[in-house]
Amino acid sequence: MTDAYTQPALLHFRDVVHVVLATAGLTLLFVVAGMLLYSVMVMFGFTGTSVLTLPVLFALEAISIVGGIWFGLLRRRRLTWRDIGWLPTRPAWLFAAGFAAIGFYIVLIAGQAIIAQFTGNTGFGERPDAVAMFPPSVPAYLGSLAFGAVAVPMAEELLFRGVLYRWLRDRWGTWPGVFLSALIFALIHPPAAGAAPLIFIIGLGLAWLYEKTGSLKPGMVLHGANNAIGITVIYLTIWTGGA
Repeated sequence: MTDAYTQPALLHFRDVVHVVLATAGLTLLFVVAGMLLYSVMVMFGFTGTSVLTLPVLFALEAISIVGGIWFGLLRRRRLTWRDIGWLPTRPAWLFAAGFAAIGFYIVLIAGQAIIAQFTGNTGFGERPDAVAMFPPSVPAYLGSLAFGAVAVPMAEELLFRGVLYRWLRDRWGTWPGVFLSALIFALIHPPAAGAAPLIFIIGLGLAWLYEKTGSLKPGMVLHGANNAIGITVIYLTIWTGGA
């Protein structure tokens, strides 16, 4: 445990349940609203197959998670965002987190290049099902970065580290909390988000950063930089005709 901060309230299982239910409820509300909107658009002549592109889904995910935490935990228990990790930290940690994301991708690409020498597979893990949901325009790319590399990482760090990891650590201790939160983080992501073992490794690093610094902000930087690189790789694939 770090002594750099004070967290005034222990989290309990019921807190996690309330957050999950509130987040699921908001998500369901947005899904129903999206279906109604799509029906209305079809009535007025819309012929597209879907309006739920990934930038839109990123935005809805972030709103659902933040809203779920607010209604399910903060408002109910009269806590603040600071109580779950929205705290300042040294700039050095923020820079280190950003460089760590870059280093992770360098190691990943180097490893895949080595594997390709033996298997003949030269792909770098692009997910066709995910690529198809990214509109191939510059505004869509900027929107994907804004929501997928800023809003979603902030929301997911509040949920998976600020709430889930905090509860697991309070219940079972630091290292079981680090391991279990990373495992849940990996399993809950859809296959289109990437390989589960890689997400698990990132989850370990994110939980460790939170435990080490007492702040969610370094993890948000690492998470956001990782997503930004991944989104950029996908768009480069689309624009160069590799998708």
